Amino acid sequence: MPELLFLLLPIAALYGYVIGRNSFKQAQLRQHEEINQNFLSGLNLFLNNQRDKAIEVLIENLEVNNETFTTHIALGKLFRAKGENDRAIKIHQFLAKQDALSPSQRKTSILQLAKDFIDSALYDRAEALLKPLVDDNDLDYEARTLLSRIYQTYRDWLPAYEIIKGLEPQEGDNLDNVRAYLLCELAEKQQGQEKQQSLLQALSYDSRCARAYLALIAFSLEGEQLDKAQKYAHDLVEQAVDFVSLVVPKLDDIFPCKTEQLKFLQRTEKLSTSSTAIADKIAKLQLENNNASAARKTLVNMLEGHATIRGFASLMDVNASQVDSEHARSMMKSLQSMVVKKIEQLPDFECDQCGYQGSFLFWQCPRCKNWGSVKPIKGLTGD
Repeated sequence: MPELLFLLLPIAALYGYVIGRNSFKQAQLRQHEEINQNFLSGLNLFLNNQRDKAIEVLIENLEVNNETFTTHIALGKLFRAKGENDRAIKIHQFLAKQDALSPSQRKTSILQLAKDFIDSALYDRAEALLKPLVDDNDLDYEARTLLSRIYQTYRDWLPAYEIIKGLEPQEGDNLDNVRAYLLCELAEKQQGQEKQQSLLQALSYDSRCARAYLALIAFSLEGEQLDKAQKYAHDLVEQAVDFVSLVVPKLDDIFPCKTEQLKFLQRTEKLSTSSTAIADKIAKLQLENNNASAARKTLVNMLEGHATIRGFASLMDVNASQVDSEHARSMMKSLQSMVVKKIEQLPDFECDQCGYQGSFLFWQCPRCKNWGSVKPIKGLTGD
């Protein structure tokens, strides 16, 4: 409510100024008094939480001009931000029909109306409004990125990519990130060199695109190109360390030589923030070499600086394997099994933008729609 009043006050001030300036003109004075009364009536309806009636009063009685256009737009944006899309649509539709608007103002109104339709899942109507704007020098960036969002909703990856392919990134945007992940989606249906080129192009857009690295690792393994698979594994660690736990299940294929695998893991451990998956894999390799004390030390060192439930479960497993008493070993294994079952009930991934959590990795967050923002959970309940 305070935001609405803040937006409406400039209109009140404007009409008050007009009344004062033209007070000597009785006819105009009566007209402005009538308008001002209508404004106050609309303001009163806002205060009484009768927003639909208030919008009707304001739309019917407040003239749209250069001074009030920005306030109308801001009011519509405020309604959309609050999830009141029907009210935002009403305001922006009203603006788009005004003959007094300049061509630029009309296009701005149409763009805002398209955003209202997108937020209301009226994608066909939004698309119809946006297509004529794609060749407008001032609005083509927003129009194209919004159209891409619509096509992404329909999982039409090719048009979603093509419509933004030639755009120049703007400061603070995530355009290159979006293009990288859209190319990864296209690569899912491609084969051979075409697939590889799409994934490499994705990395040229965004060198931190974890999905591209993982896909290139898989592609290289299919082609029995271990050297390339190993290179992309190293690149993933350096560029997308938050996803390092995802490469661990593939390490036996990437590094068939256990010595090389251990070197990779130890190097990763130094480069990355603490990872339970990395420490656990190192400990397992050490156990295979009959070095239980080293395995225990690896896990204890990790837990001292990065305590996780998974880490404790791994340490319990190592300790159980070294207990001589069958009864004690059985008890520890049972306890470890209970902990593992609890872990399996916990979410594995979390979006670092909106906080969405789940047990499945979505490359595009199902809630906020950001690409590459859903990552393995870190901390006590995660990696």
